[in-house]
Amino acid sequence: MECPVSWHRLPATFVFLLVFTSGLSAQNATLAVQGVLKNADGTTVPDATNYTLTFKLWDAETGGTTVWQETKTNVSILGGLYEVVLGSGATVLNAPFDKPYYLGVSIGTGSGAEFSPRPRLASAPYALSLLGNTNIFPSSGNVGLGTTTPNAGAQLELQSTTKGLLIPRMTKANRDAIASPATGLLIFQTDNTPGFYYYSGSAWKSVNEFTNNTPYSIGDSIQGGFIFYLEPSGVHGLIAASLNPLAESGTYLWGCNGIALPAARGTAIGSGRANTRTIVYDDCADIGGGGVNDIAAERADKITFSNGYNDWYLPSKDELELMHKNLHAAGIGGFGANQSYWSSTENDANTAWQMQFTGDTGTAPSTATKTSSARVRMIRAF
Repeated sequence: MECPVSWHRLPATFVFLLVFTSGLSAQNATLAVQGVLKNADGTTVPDATNYTLTFKLWDAETGGTTVWQETKTNVSILGGLYEVVLGSGATVLNAPFDKPYYLGVSIGTGSGAEFSPRPRLASAPYALSLLGNTNIFPSSGNVGLGTTTPNAGAQLELQSTTKGLLIPRMTKANRDAIASPATGLLIFQTDNTPGFYYYSGSAWKSVNEFTNNTPYSIGDSIQGGFIFYLEPSGVHGLIAASLNPLAESGTYLWGCNGIALPAARGTAIGSGRANTRTIVYDDCADIGGGGVNDIAAERADKITFSNGYNDWYLPSKDELELMHKNLHAAGIGGFGANQSYWSSTENDANTAWQMQFTGDTGTAPSTATKTSSARVRMIRAF
């Protein structure tokens, strides 16, 4: 903030020249003020270090209400010139700055007459960057809206008893069109199933999931199968398909023998879908067999149960192992005893990972040639 240089007269003996600039930051606000004190005859006051000046911010040029004040003691005067920084001491410059203010200056502790007229605070050039469509805010510290003392543990604190925080509102189509949404991004969806949605890092999810007071458990039968993996929230995870003659009545090749598929080598929880898509969409998928039903990934991808779910895929190596541990070893799911099941994880151009479902929870997956036959138990995320 700055003010045009101007002369101000006292009813007493001094003439006053004032300029000031602002130093507002995220941590605190300060106001640098320069002034010249002169006697009525135009001569500067004697040099000294013990002057006392009081500064007030008023909401009107004359009369009005004081919104803030600070008294500076031991102010140094040299050649009539002094410099002070308001808000730099124990008195915080906490005026809201939401309207024009006028600076009142007096000699002493504030009971004496002020220099007149009061100069109006004007915008410093950088402060104008807070206006318009390209606002610039401090890059460090914390910010308060509706409060001049934001909580130290908050990057942004809002306080109000009459207004709320409005999150961006958009349709589902608008939401899905957001390019590379950041994990934790929050929006309010206005159509389909309206409500707050956040991006989990892999999908948009409704915050309503956190209101579920009865989270699912491993082994629960829902949505076409049995839960064998749960996310920490307890309301999302992975389901192994229920026993189905189409899936359990035969054995299948892994496919793509002799062809390396590096994009199908994901082993972790959550990588089965991508592995399956890689196998299915690769031109080698039907090589080495007698049609779609001879390829494990194709079998898992194309089956639709009578309950209507059609988003099944072949589990990754770790997903397959977890399915054996949490379902088969607990007697859930109707898996074939000592039968081998394919994962969607390739080992190399000629081998892939499968697992024999035994009664031993310590059993681990092993590699087999892609031309070997094994059963398929598809999974889906919920």
